[in-house]
Amino acid sequence: MNKLEADVIIIGGGIIGCATAYNLIKKGLDVLLIERNGIGSGATGRSGGGIRQSARVSNEIPLAMESVALFPGLSDELGIDIEYTRSGNFRLVEMPDHRRPMQVDIARQQSHGLDVSWLGVTDVLELAPGLRWQNILGASYCPEDGHCDPLRMVSGFYHKAKEDGLKVLLNSDVQNIQQMDNGQAEVETNTHSLKAAKIVIAAGFGSQELCRKIGLDLPLQNVRYESMITEPLPPILSQMFGVASSDLFFRQTQNGGIHFGGGLIEEENEEDTRTTGDNLKMAVAHISRLVKDLGKANLLRTWGGLDPSTPDGMPILDFLNENVLLATGFCGHGLALGPMVGRYLAEWLATDQCPEALEPFKRNRFDGWLQTKWTPSGAFAADLATEATQTSGTGTVGSGIAFMTPPEYDDAESADQQKLLAVNPEMCTGCRMCESACSIEHEKIMRQTGLRIQVAYPSDDYFLPIMCIHCEDTHCMEACVYDALEINDYGIVTVIEDNCIACMLCIPACPTGGITFVDSKETVVKCNLCGGDPVCARYCPTQAITFRAIDTNMREKMDDFMSKNLDSRIDR
Repeated sequence: MNKLEADVIIIGGGIIGCATAYNLIKKGLDVLLIERNGIGSGATGRSGGGIRQSARVSNEIPLAMESVALFPGLSDELGIDIEYTRSGNFRLVEMPDHRRPMQVDIARQQSHGLDVSWLGVTDVLELAPGLRWQNILGASYCPEDGHCDPLRMVSGFYHKAKEDGLKVLLNSDVQNIQQMDNGQAEVETNTHSLKAAKIVIAAGFGSQELCRKIGLDLPLQNVRYESMITEPLPPILSQMFGVASSDLFFRQTQNGGIHFGGGLIEEENEEDTRTTGDNLKMAVAHISRLVKDLGKANLLRTWGGLDPSTPDGMPILDFLNENVLLATGFCGHGLALGPMVGRYLAEWLATDQCPEALEPFKRNRFDGWLQTKWTPSGAFAADLATEATQTSGTGTVGSGIAFMTPPEYDDAESADQQKLLAVNPEMCTGCRMCESACSIEHEKIMRQTGLRIQVAYPSDDYFLPIMCIHCEDTHCMEACVYDALEINDYGIVTVIEDNCIACMLCIPACPTGGITFVDSKETVVKCNLCGGDPVCARYCPTQAITFRAIDTNMREKMDDFMSKNLDSRIDR
């Protein structure tokens, strides 16, 4: 077996690994980079190309602002045109109940000094006339964001580092990582035995398995996204686009192709990057509703990608032991952060001092994460919606909501008899944490479609989570004629998906709007109380949702609200 030594070994040839190698080489260190396949073959080369500061959690915004400021000079610095376009980023709102959380989130981002604003549909179309106005209600817009060619950028960092002395092992699979008695660490691949004082794991979706090799099981979940690109078209769009539901992105490349994708799903096979017909069809249908005449374009190719995600939507940047530094979990946001993260990681490795900018990303924030109120990537969450939960920043986005403790019961028997969900509209901030928690529990990923709970926004100052309140009358069962509903062990009506033919007779029969039809599943879904411990109540920051019996006054409030809004929900 071949033997090599270096000051630092980097595992992973994506943007984080290559940018870190580039900056370490500039500091005069001897660096060896290991990549299982080819440079940029993982999440970096398969990404959407967005270079954005906007729509990030609060702790990421300063780092993103620093990194994005580097992009105008990267092509000259790296000696390759990375096709960087600084033309802005839109996050389009297509449904009325996404308008308010988007506006609240914009205020949160503004409080951190970010140039982002809410635009009505007229202003959106003035900047992006290639969009269809019929399906757009407005958007957030950050003019300082943009997009680039991911492969050209990562190749630029790689080739520049290689010119300056970077050693590389491609097509090398890491078999083991272990600490040695002399203070170094050893990395074994299929062909080499390698030694270094410091090891960087920046292996994207392969990082979780490498962490397990050294005895650590971190809260990382690989998710798959799927992408497509059309044939070259005349100029239609210049900006980068996302949507409030977080299931679609798109941009036009310099050669004219429309690069778009979405359909995030849990990835059980951590090596599977194949595309799936259902998700491709959904992405095509979605973008065709938003972009003019795109339905006539031919698709050239499709591809899938895997990205490691964390519960709070931020990466893990931290030493796992004296030798191994982990840099992963970027939740699909790593491309824009890469240049600055590479600088800071190189500084940390060279000085043994963690840069202040990286302090929020240490792994000890998950020391009990199963009990904390966490925020899935892309969610409109409570820490984005109330002043009381701001982690930093100087702006004000709200007056805060008083905390309410759950009701106390006289005895355990009474508590068991009254385990039903209730909603106090006066406590709701419109944060959508209940939607996020419900999505993670049932879909294993954050998405705003097919949920068992939905936050309705009848006005800018009134919000209400709508779910099944598990009424004694079971109107849904009375309406179902296909035996697609049954009462489970908890006494709760649940859906038998195999029996449901999507007749949707149960939807208008429900007096609270607590049943939803899901196109992708071709069935209806309703709240099942999560087996007796509903996550919507568990993770509601203000406890607007509580797990208890619904009193007469609250039932009247919900009945009155639903009688006014049920028709519009069914239409949507």
